[in-house]
Amino acid sequence: MDGLITKFEALGLTADKAKEAAGNKKLAPTLDGLITATGQSSFSKNTGMLLYKLAAKVTKEKTPHGDYIAQAIGSGRLGSDEQVSAATKFCSKNDPTADEKAFDAACGVGVVVSDAEISAAIAGVLDSVKDTLLAERYRALGRALGKVKSTAALQWADSGKVKSEFDAQALALLGPKDERDDPAAAKKAAKKAAPKAASAKSAESRGWEPATLESMFAEGEISRLHKVGENPQIKPELTAEHLRATGGQVITRFPPEPNGFLHIGHAKAINVNFGYAKTHGGVCNLRYDDTNPEAEEQVYVDSILEIIRWLGFEPHQVLYSSDYFQQLYDLAVQLTERGLAY
Repeated sequence: MDGLITKFEALGLTADKAKEAAGNKKLAPTLDGLITATGQSSFSKNTGMLLYKLAAKVTKEKTPHGDYIAQAIGSGRLGSDEQVSAATKFCSKNDPTADEKAFDAACGVGVVVSDAEISAAIAGVLDSVKDTLLAERYRALGRALGKVKSTAALQWADSGKVKSEFDAQALALLGPKDERDDPAAAKKAAKKAAPKAASAKSAESRGWEPATLESMFAEGEISRLHKVGENPQIKPELTAEHLRATGGQVITRFPPEPNGFLHIGHAKAINVNFGYAKTHGGVCNLRYDDTNPEAEEQVYVDSILEIIRWLGFEPHQVLYSSDYFQQLYDLAVQLTERGLAY
């Protein structure tokens, strides 16, 4: 294990993180194999982090060419999260050794987006939504950033440079945040009540504003989730069947067990499941996990729905796990009869 820790530290991981990775029975052998595939023993921090992230997401079943991707990272052909994500997607359906040019094209290998091109592309997007930005100001920035990130010309641009240039151009257009961007101050002006309390709230909230749904899903790993139908399946027929059943629409679900009142941690799950679907034009179902009737009460059922609505969402359907008990039982019988269960 000490040898693995040393090997993982060479990626740029801290001693604690390297020890944690070495003790992970699933991650450790995968990461060790990817490092070996590169033929290198020392790495830049960026290369090391890309290899670490690759090890966390690849499987032999879904990404049979992980070693090839690791070699591409080690040689510098792939140098960003976006390129590695594109590589894993390409390799899940294709053999990169059979057509390296197709691999390079799909992953943006060799594509360099200049600072001038980044600036021009962002300027074009901001100009197209200028009226909205001037009316809604910083509340509309999340949507604008999402549009920037989906611009084809910026697909392989340095994400750090894109964000910095976006922030600079947005600031030049809108100016610094002021009372128009302060929710507490706006409430104070509208109500003209409790001036001291409103003043305190204004001071507390100065410099930040609630995130919009668009901004939540425009950055980070969640912005790189596969599109509908892109999640690799064991058989292509399963993907086709899935698309027929969903109509190509994003469908998520929030599955709480009604055995208590929701807490702050549930707010994240609610916003991710309902918000992701809403942002992508889909729907989210509320599915009560009513599998332990001794611990469940109607007051919790009612409270959960009330809180979801209080957070600004409406379930597409309200379902219960118990709705499917007979179907699950019938499937269990089928599996047993076919000798696949007992």
